Amino acid sequence: MKRNAWLLGLAALALAGAACNLQRVLDPSLPTSTLASNPPQEPSATPPPLTPAPTLTLEARIEAADQLYFFGDWEGALAEYERAFRESEDPEWQAAARLGMARVYRQRGEFTRARDALQALSLEYADTPAAARAYYALGQVYQDLNNPLAAAEAYQQYLDASPGLLDSYVHERRGDLFYQAANYPAAIEAYQLAADSPRLGDPLNLQVKIGNMQLTAGDRAAAIVSYQAVFEATGNDYLRADLDLLIGRAYRDLGDTATAYERFQHAVNSYPLAFSSHAALVELVNAGQPVSEFQRGLVNYHAAVTTQAATCGASSQAAVELYILAIAAFDRYLQANPDTTDDSAAYYRALSLRAMGDYPAALQAWDRLINDYAYAANWVDAYRQKARTQWLCQQDYDGAIETLLTFVARTPSQPASAEFLFLAGQIAQNGGRLTRSVEIWPRVANEYPSSSHAYNAIYRAGISAYRLGNFVEAQGLFLRAFQSALSLEEEAQSQFWFGKALQAQDDEDGARSAWTRAAAADPTGYYSERSADLLAGRAPFQPPANFSFDYDVEAERREAEAWLRTAFVLPADTDLSVPGPLLSDPRFQRGTELWKLGEYELARAQFESLRQNLTTDAANSYRLANYLIDLGLYRTGIFAAREVLNMQSMSDAATLTSAPVYFNRLRFGAYYKDLVLAETAKEGLDPLFFYSMMRQESLFEGFVTSSAGAYGLMQIIPATADYLVGLTNWPPNFEYDDLYRPYVSIPLGAHYLAIQTNGYEGDMYAALAAYNAGPGNASYWQGLLDEDDPDLYLEVITFAETHNHIRSIYELYNIYRDLYSTP
Repeated sequence: MKRNAWLLGLAALALAGAACNLQRVLDPSLPTSTLASNPPQEPSATPPPLTPAPTLTLEARIEAADQLYFFGDWEGALAEYERAFRESEDPEWQAAARLGMARVYRQRGEFTRARDALQALSLEYADTPAAARAYYALGQVYQDLNNPLAAAEAYQQYLDASPGLLDSYVHERRGDLFYQAANYPAAIEAYQLAADSPRLGDPLNLQVKIGNMQLTAGDRAAAIVSYQAVFEATGNDYLRADLDLLIGRAYRDLGDTATAYERFQHAVNSYPLAFSSHAALVELVNAGQPVSEFQRGLVNYHAAVTTQAATCGASSQAAVELYILAIAAFDRYLQANPDTTDDSAAYYRALSLRAMGDYPAALQAWDRLINDYAYAANWVDAYRQKARTQWLCQQDYDGAIETLLTFVARTPSQPASAEFLFLAGQIAQNGGRLTRSVEIWPRVANEYPSSSHAYNAIYRAGISAYRLGNFVEAQGLFLRAFQSALSLEEEAQSQFWFGKALQAQDDEDGARSAWTRAAAADPTGYYSERSADLLAGRAPFQPPANFSFDYDVEAERREAEAWLRTAFVLPADTDLSVPGPLLSDPRFQRGTELWKLGEYELARAQFESLRQNLTTDAANSYRLANYLIDLGLYRTGIFAAREVLNMQSMSDAATLTSAPVYFNRLRFGAYYKDLVLAETAKEGLDPLFFYSMMRQESLFEGFVTSSAGAYGLMQIIPATADYLVGLTNWPPNFEYDDLYRPYVSIPLGAHYLAIQTNGYEGDMYAALAAYNAGPGNASYWQGLLDEDDPDLYLEVITFAETHNHIRSIYELYNIYRDLYSTP
C-alpha cells in the first residue's frame, strides 16, 4: 500500500466549497496546568479514542471523520463515516461518507471489500463529486490487488470524470501500469499524453520512459532517438551516463558495435561518478575493448562508494570487490606511467585501501603521495586524509595531531593551515587531550587572525580550559572570543560562558552581568535564551506554572488581517479570509485535488512551487498560509506565514515581539492537539516540550522520511519502532508505514521520549541526545564529565547534528512557553 494513501479523506472539502479547518474540528478547550508526575507507561492496546461530540452537524461529522482518517485512526474514522451515512439523506453527503468508508477498508487491507464499495459508489452516486475520486481510489485498490489493467481503466474513468486537472500525472500512472501488464504500445501512448499535458518541471523523465517502452517493445531505433533527445536536453551528468549506457546497448543489439563502444567509452571517461558508467565499463571489458586504466580505477572506486560509502573498512563484499578492482587498475596505471606528475591515481588508490580496512597500507600510500607528489592537486588533502585515517580508523589521536601539525610547520602560508591547526585541536579534545587542545587552538587566532576558524578555536579552547578547572584561563579565553566575535550568536555564546567561568570563581555579580549582556545580544538564539533562564532562575525546559491552548483564534486573526492591511497598504475591502485569487492558479487547483486524493508529495510540490512564487505578495502568502494550515500541510503553511513577516524584514526576535500573535500561532501551532495532550499526560511529559520536539523533528509533516531512514512526525527509525512495538504488541500487524500515521507515531514517540527521560533521571539534554543519536552516544558524552552540568554536556557532544538539535529544541521550547503560558 502506498505510504501516503492514509493522508486524506477530505471528501467534505469539495462539498463545503472551501477548506475546512482540520485541526479545530476536534479540539475542545483543554487548558492545562501543573504537569502530571506519573512515570512513563507502556502504550495501551490502543490510544484514547478521538471521538467527536455526538451533537456535530452532518458536515462537521464528515469533517471530523476526515480528520480521524488524516490522523490514521482507521477505526474511529470508519465509525464516524458510518454514522454520517446513516444520518444523511443527501446523496452528496452519503457519497462522501461511502468514499471515506472504502478508503478505510483499503487501509485495513480489505481490498476486495474496498473494491466492491467503490464500484457501488460510482454507480449509485454517479453525479456526485465523490464519484470521480472513487474511480481514483478504485485504481489504487486494483493496484493493491495486482490488477494493472483494471487499475489503468479506473484511472481513465477518473480522467473522464475530472478532465484537464491531473491529466499528466494520471496518464503517467497509467503508463506505468500498462508497462507492468506488458502492453507497451498503450504505455507509450499514455506516457506521450502525460508529456503533452501540463505539469510542474520538464517532462524529460517521461521521454525516458517512452524510450524504455520502445526499447522493451524491440524498437531500438526509436528508443535511440528518444534517448538522444533527452541526452541533448539535460544537464544532469548522472542521467547522461544512464542514457549513454542505454543508447550503447541499443546500438550493440542492432549490431553497430563501434557506435556502442563509443557511447560506453563516453560514459566511462565523462561521468566516472555515475553508477551506470560502471555498467558501461563492464560492457567494454567483457568485449575486450581497451579502457584507460585510470578511468577504470576511478569508475570502480566510485561504484564501490555508491555500493557502500565507508571511511573506515567497508563491510559489503560487493564494495570490497570493487575497491580491489580499483586498486589493481590504479597499480597498472602507475606502473605504466612512472613519471606522471598527476597524483590522482595515487590519491584514489590510498582512499580505496582505507575503505577496504587496510590502514597500514593506506598510510604508506599517503606518505608516498606526500613525498613523491609535493604540491600536486591532491597533496594537501593527502595530509588531511592521512590524519583522518589515524584518527577515525586507528584511534591514533597523537599520530593524527602530529600529521596535521607537520603540515602547518612545513607550509604555514598554505590556506589550509588554519583549518588543519583547528582540526588538530579538535582531535586533541575528542581524544581527551584537553591540555593539548588548549595549547593548539589559540594558535589559530594568533597565527591566522583573519581565518574563519579563529573565533571558534578560541572559544573551544575556553571550553577545554573550563573542563580542566582552569577557570581563570577559561575566563580570559572567553573574553578574547567575545572580542573577536563576528555575529550576535558568537557574542551571546562567548558572554554566556564568560559568565559561567565567573560563576565557577564565585563571582555571582559578574556572572549575572555577563548573562545580562548575553541575553540581550541574540534574542531567540540559544545562548541568549539560556542566559535569560539562568537570570530568571529557571532550569532548562522548566515548564510554566500554567499554560493553555485555549485562545480566541478569530479575534487574533482579525487583528492579523488589520495589521496586514496597514503594513502592506492593502485596500480596506481586501478579503483575506478566503483563497480568492489563488483559486485560479493551476498549481493551487492541482495541489488541492492531489491532496484530496492522498497523493501528498505531489500536492506538496504544487503548493511549494506556488509559495515560492508569492515571496513578494503578502496578501496571497497569508491566504496560502491559512489554506494550507487548515488543509493539514503544516510545513509549507508555516513557511508561507513566515514569508509575510520576511516582507517586513522582521528578525526572528521581531516576529515574536512585533508581529501579530496569530502568525506565531500558525508557525508554532498546537497541531494534533488531542493526541498530543492525551499521550503526554499518560507519559508524564510536558506538552510544550513535546511540541518543540515534534516541530524540530518534522515540522509537523507526518509523511516525511529523513536521509537516515527515520519516519513520520517523531522521526522514529525502524529499529526503535521494532523495540517500542515489541513492548506492547501495538499497533497490531505493525508495518513501518504505520509510522506515517500520527495516531501511531505520536504515542510511540512519546513513549520513547519518556523512556529516555526516565532513564536519564530527568536530564532533558541527555534524553534529547539519546533520542537523536542513541543512548550509547548520550551515555558516552555523560561519561566525559565529572559534574552534572547541562551546559557543559552540550559542549562535549561531538555530533554537530545532535548539538544543534538540542539547541534548536531549547529555542523552540522558550517560544512555546512564552506563547502559551498563562497568568
